[in-house]
Amino acid sequence: MSTTSTGTRGGREGILQAAVELIARDGFDGVRIADIAARAGVSTALVHYHFAVRDRLLTDALAYSLTRAEIRLQRGMRNSGRDTPAKRLADLIDFLLPLTHDDILEARLWAELEIRSTGSEDLAAALAVLRRRVQAPLISTVEDGLRTGDFRDCEPGEVAVTAMALLDGLTRWLLTDPGGLALTDARRLGARQLTLAVGFDGELPFQPLPDPGPPPPRTSPGRPSPRRRAPRAPASRPGDA
Repeated sequence: MSTTSTGTRGGREGILQAAVELIARDGFDGVRIADIAARAGVSTALVHYHFAVRDRLLTDALAYSLTRAEIRLQRGMRNSGRDTPAKRLADLIDFLLPLTHDDILEARLWAELEIRSTGSEDLAAALAVLRRRVQAPLISTVEDGLRTGDFRDCEPGEVAVTAMALLDGLTRWLLTDPGGLALTDARRLGARQLTLAVGFDGELPFQPLPDPGPPPPRTSPGRPSPRRRAPRAPASRPGDA
């Protein structure tokens, strides 16, 4: 999946693009509303107007990024004639791997949302909705492959869950241990397991890997939260040495 780092500044879209970039760089807890407003070129009041609840920034930023990626995927399939089940499956594997540096931003947002959703029913519900959006084209592709005879002996929903779990794991490996697994190997491993899952004979017809683009901002794990203050020293009491 891919987002772009050149969103329109100002207004809700600019706020969301700024949130994507800053949350991916600093983590959700490390980003202040004022930071997002400054990057988007708007007032903090406007950010609060669009996002009265702070958690909505995380879910809406990821939904915004996912929507743009879905549009580009669909446009690319139409324009390049990538309409067979095998070609669509290959493109969806690429859609779910971090092929570009911008894809890394989105992967970081997914990780933030997954971690925070374990302690929030609202965020867990939002995550489930986003996952279903990703599952839908996978299910549709497998269903079409079964109808055409390209795929066989598989259940579309199970394949979609398997694909997401497999490619999510490969993405995490690529991001946390860049020297341990090459992108081409991750793609090959994903394709091998999914061709087995759908009963496809042959190799999936992938497109050439894209230019990864400019590097994403580095994460800032050591950045202190602006809301945290140093604890006050206890007041001295009579008789203390």
